[in-house]
Amino acid sequence: MQQHKQLFDISKSVWQSFSSQPLIEVNDAFEINSTLLLQWVYCHLSARQVVMLGIDQSAGYQLAADMLNSSIDVLSEEDEQDAMIELMNCICGLLDRDHPTDECFGLPKLVDPSGIQTLLSSLNKISEVTANAGSKWFYIALFEDKSIDKYGAIE
Repeated sequence: MQQHKQLFDISKSVWQSFSSQPLIEVNDAFEINSTLLLQWVYCHLSARQVVMLGIDQSAGYQLAADMLNSSIDVLSEEDEQDAMIELMNCICGLLDRDHPTDECFGLPKLVDPSGIQTLLSSLNKISEVTANAGSKWFYIALFEDKSIDKYGAIE
């Protein structure tokens, strides 16, 4: 099982390798009603484990600007989403799994924020981190649930 400190340390290390904004853990619990304000990405670590990442969109744009060494003004929504997917891919590549990487590891995918509250409440949370990227939300959690099939679909 992924421990909280390890989840934060990996997330922070990867975030700070790309972003000019520091990632600072906060003790505040993530409020489920904040989910619509974030961009969401999920990635399967195995047939039973999924990582969910939520980042404030403006933090995502700053991340993309830093990754592309570009001005935020010229970036597209696709640039921001690509940056989030790359961030998640790097984080997930460093996390422990309950199976070999080539057996179940899936590519990160964007999730529609409108269904995220239901999804988050239906999964069994193993570990989570709430942090600020600059002054914006950064939330990452590892979940396990039988409703996640071996092909990477959430039923």
